[in-house]
Amino acid sequence: MQWPLPAAVLAVAWLAPGLALALQPSSGTEGPPPGSSQPPPTATQAPTLEPPAPSAAPPPATTEAGSPEGPVPPTSTQAVDVEALQKELRALRTRVDRAEKRLEIQEQRRGVDALRAMPSSGYNQWTAGNAMATRITFAISDDNLLAGAKDRSPAAGFKLAADRLFYDAIEQEKRGFETETQLVVYKRMPTFFKRMDAEAAFVTEIEQWHDGKTFQNYTTLSDDGSYGKLNFYTKRNDYTGDNISLTMFPVDSQRFLLGYTYAVTWGGERMFPNNTGQTPGLRLRYDWNVGTGKDSYVFLGAKSARLLNEKLNEPQTYYAALGGFGIGFTPWLAWEVNGGYYQSGAFPMFSPNSRIGGKTVQTFGGSTRLTAHWGVPIGTSIDFQLFRYSPDASFLLTQNQIYDNRIAGSAAIEFTTVGQTLQKFEEPDTTRIQPAKAAAFLGKLRIKKLRLFANAIYRDLAFVVLSIPGVFPYQTFPKEAQVSPELWGSIGFDYYFERSKLTPGAVLAYKSPASIKVGDTTNVYREYWDQEVLPAGENPFDILSGKLTLKWDIAPFFVVVSELRYTLDNNRTKFVKASNESGRIRVFEDPNVTNRLGFFLLAQARW
Repeated sequence: MQWPLPAAVLAVAWLAPGLALALQPSSGTEGPPPGSSQPPPTATQAPTLEPPAPSAAPPPATTEAGSPEGPVPPTSTQAVDVEALQKELRALRTRVDRAEKRLEIQEQRRGVDALRAMPSSGYNQWTAGNAMATRITFAISDDNLLAGAKDRSPAAGFKLAADRLFYDAIEQEKRGFETETQLVVYKRMPTFFKRMDAEAAFVTEIEQWHDGKTFQNYTTLSDDGSYGKLNFYTKRNDYTGDNISLTMFPVDSQRFLLGYTYAVTWGGERMFPNNTGQTPGLRLRYDWNVGTGKDSYVFLGAKSARLLNEKLNEPQTYYAALGGFGIGFTPWLAWEVNGGYYQSGAFPMFSPNSRIGGKTVQTFGGSTRLTAHWGVPIGTSIDFQLFRYSPDASFLLTQNQIYDNRIAGSAAIEFTTVGQTLQKFEEPDTTRIQPAKAAAFLGKLRIKKLRLFANAIYRDLAFVVLSIPGVFPYQTFPKEAQVSPELWGSIGFDYYFERSKLTPGAVLAYKSPASIKVGDTTNVYREYWDQEVLPAGENPFDILSGKLTLKWDIAPFFVVVSELRYTLDNNRTKFVKASNESGRIRVFEDPNVTNRLGFFLLAQARW
């Protein structure tokens, strides 16, 4: 029988290692294994190769004295090859470990980027929660490095200075640097009826702050928009899509406002002057085309408050009615309108025989906004949003900027007109409607990692003091008064460096403040609660400001922010003794006060 050639080659290749080992000379005489009956091989007899049993390890070789024998250096080609293979295997394992480590780091980075890029999904929507939207801030700051304690500007310390600039965070109530938390007890679940669910949230805000006048520290606990809500879904059975909702605010309806940009909103709790109690409210809303890019809505609502009527010397209930709609014409263009009517308390008793004392102050008006956007959704102030304990809501409250390689932007223009019945200054027993106007423009453009923005705000003085109401409470402007509106604008940019997570930026701003001049006295209004009386015969000055910013994102929830800011405001004044010792007169502040050079460096954790 003849072997085929391939089989012969295979047999030779298989037997070659064994033949080489058999022909190799012995390195020494070794005794047989313990318990073996086989005699040791002679010098002319080839050793028998017998593999050891797999379950037992071979015993250590011993010398004639019975001590363990040290390792024998390899003397064969096969041993050298095995050692080389083991060395290559160790090197390969090292490279594999390094590659696995790099992959693990990349996966972690992708996970962090995914967390920042989009809200988490896949949670149980029928849930209950307890806490969200917490900010803890540690800061060192000085609102004016050029001034000292005698100029009402203490030296730098571990405290965030209360020097919010007029162009800071115009789309929200607060700067975002405060130490505070919202405690939320939230629940949502289906009702006994088809396509209807119910949700509710008990929301309290805990904030720590320092009173710069009394030098006291305070911790406040207040309601921050607790609500109950019923949702009826008109088209789908999975509790999503078009819906009719009824939202009830049992304590505070401040999140139910009119207007859109927070700096020019109205219709909040301050529309009921001198209100120290609750302002409950409700809202009925229908949303359609939800999730199509042409989202639209319409709503009706109401509020109420109890205020003291001085004529009756008893509290009286006053109401407000609100309504509005929004239409998404295209995925990139939307138009919104809202308005309302308010009973803003009662006129005080200007005199014992006042004819209008006790009558209702009426406030009414409307706002509209046209928004074009691409690559980003229509912006909504966080102070308008309800608290929901779900991953997407928590993310929206604490999210960082999302960056990609696309171009995105938005532009919104907004107008507001309000009328308010006030006592006519020249005729105390009559009233007239005093108009108030406001407008805003917000432009944003992001080109990959570069962000550009331009903002502008217009508010006439009547709108600035709308919630007092009036410069002279409950009275119109005198006919001879010279009234000037507020107008300001800002431009800025920042750039995000992905590798270092640094975002440097700069902002420039200009402001012509609102003012009123009666005779030789001029009052400048930065806000309704921040006014300055100028020296006799002086006119208001424009305000210039700018800042350099640097943000460092250390973790998705931890950030370090630094700002160097400069403001020139020559409207600041002080009292000094008159030269003739006749009393005190008002003069302009020193240049080291009107030129404010400040900074802050803060570390903030938010989750």
